[in-house]
Amino acid sequence: MNRALLHYVSLGIIGLSFATLSIPDLAAGDSSISLWLFAISGVGLILGSLYDVLTGSLNDFEPDGFTPLVVLGAVLSLADALLSLFP
Repeated sequence: MNRALLHYVSLGIIGLSFATLSIPDLAAGDSSISLWLFAISGVGLILGSLYDVLTGSLNDFEPDGFTPLVVLGAVLSLADALLSLFP
C-alpha cells in the first residue's frame, strides 16, 4: 500500500467535501466569511494534493502516524458532504 498516495488522496477528498458544501451556496448568491473560507480551503487542498501527486513528491513523503487520522477524516468528511447534499 502506498501510504503517501493514500495520504494525498484523502486530503483531496477532504478538500472536495469542503468545496461541494460551500461553492453551490456561493454560486446561489449567499455570501459569508465561513463560506468563502470553506471554498478557498477546499480548492486549496484539492490543488495542493494534485500538485504533490503529479510532481512526484510521493518519494519525499515520510510515513507517520497521522495518515490513518487523515483517512478517517476523509471518510467522515465525505459522509457529512453526502448526508448534507442528499438528506
